[in-house]
Amino acid sequence: MPALDDVVGHAAAVAALRQQLAEGGVAHAYWLTGPAEVGKTTLARALLTEYLGAGEHPGGLAAHPDFWGEDEERGTIRIRQVRMRPDEEPERSLQYFLSLSGYLSQRRGVLIANAERLSLEAANGLLRLLEEPPPGAVICLTTSRPDHEHLPPTLPSRCQPLGLSVVDPGLTARWLQERRGIAPERAATATALAEGRPGRAWRLATAPEETEAIVAAVDGLLACPGQGADGWLALSAALVTGEAGRGASRALQAWSAFLRDVCAIAAGAPERVRWPAYAPAATTWAQRLGLAGALAALTDATDGLSRLGAGATPRLVLDRFLLRTFGSGPRSAIIDGGHAAPGAPTRAASAAPHPS
Repeated sequence: MPALDDVVGHAAAVAALRQQLAEGGVAHAYWLTGPAEVGKTTLARALLTEYLGAGEHPGGLAAHPDFWGEDEERGTIRIRQVRMRPDEEPERSLQYFLSLSGYLSQRRGVLIANAERLSLEAANGLLRLLEEPPPGAVICLTTSRPDHEHLPPTLPSRCQPLGLSVVDPGLTARWLQERRGIAPERAATATALAEGRPGRAWRLATAPEETEAIVAAVDGLLACPGQGADGWLALSAALVTGEAGRGASRALQAWSAFLRDVCAIAAGAPERVRWPAYAPAATTWAQRLGLAGALAALTDATDGLSRLGAGATPRLVLDRFLLRTFGSGPRSAIIDGGHAAPGAPTRAASAAPHPS
């Protein structure tokens, strides 16, 4: 189970928690917010591991008798899981757990990951527990949706806030390679697509079929110049076949990562490139598009992701992006020579759109 030394990034938050642990000044409750998969639950588990001394306990924090946790994969958290009710078994509720003395010490730790899963009734029940916290208990709540309608605005006011932001990609890449044994190229691909979120990077790095599909999506994009509309539309059709919105979302995330590198190079900051394997292609695109054209293409890709999130038809979203990127018009992206042939290796290809 991770302890604070194992947390990737978030140096300020880790330092503050270390000082509180050393001085015996931990808060009775913490409200950890930030983007999904950025490390909120990992940090909370690390804090509770050190607070309870669970690092040496057989089975770690999850098996520690003084820990109560709601697994983030279990779905909605109902009132019966928070407060005791006459018709329920009391030992299943958080209220009952907090009413007991600690088993190994007077300390107890509680983790509610993805707190937006609380039903409104459960959230109000938790609020009442936080108003009169038992001594020695530390309650951690994590959420990437602090404005969720089920979370009363007074809930975070009962906790010490800890806001986490994205993590430097270099830290994530080194962590994957040095601490998790991930091969450098796979670590670089996962980091490029993770958008500063170590949890997402780990998930991608440990899913070979996912990274292969991501690479194929970018290679497909780089093969588009010179193919004509039939080729572009065939690519979008292939990406959504059998996967509904998943293939479209994956492709747009991959294209956004590549286009961010294009923008960095076009802006004169090649040291900000996150995906070294595609740096040669990104350089060529930057030269052909210029900064304005690169930003326009990146905007189209991120807009496509927003449209998918709003329920737009995946195939139409991809068609729109590809036609705007490679079709004729104010920002024509058809190149008049030197493009990569379909099926040719494209990571270092010179295929690129024209400038806007």
